[in-house]
Amino acid sequence: MPAVAKTLVKKKPTITLQRTRHPINEAQRIEIVRALQPVQSGSIELYLQLKNAHWNVRGNSFYGLHELFDETAQNVSEISDYLAERIAILGGEPTATVQKLSAVPHLADAPVGMKAQEEFIKLISDRLSFFVQMLRDTIEACEKNGDSVSMDLCVRAAGSLEKRLWMCESHLANRL
Repeated sequence: MPAVAKTLVKKKPTITLQRTRHPINEAQRIEIVRALQPVQSGSIELYLQLKNAHWNVRGNSFYGLHELFDETAQNVSEISDYLAERIAILGGEPTATVQKLSAVPHLADAPVGMKAQEEFIKLISDRLSFFVQMLRDTIEACEKNGDSVSMDLCVRAAGSLEKRLWMCESHLANRL
């Protein structure tokens, strides 16, 4: 008798909420937290990659890119804080340790030794685009579970980072 191959099914992480008087029911809050947690941990990764680009970019547009990457990192840091606080408001536990962050892979590491400004622009543009899509997917999950506050947070974050993506890509002109 042939061996039956088992399909690996990615198990949803177990989420235990703290007690709260929050008006959204517990089952919906679990689903919202489940949707927000990867975005919140991804925002920490994105922040670190932006700081890497900020510190290591070289080229004739160094100063403008140095500033753009730093301002974008600060924007992402604020978004990360809002997401973490929203998770806590809903009774969840935000990602706050390196161990937890490393257990949730999202963004690929930046290649070691990158220095050229065009490489950083393309890398950061890709990361911003990916992260905006994560936010858009999360908006749908929040809407499905009746959380207009989390939805609004994600909509504002996506809009802000879409603008940063546009500013970043503008440095590439027609070389997209």
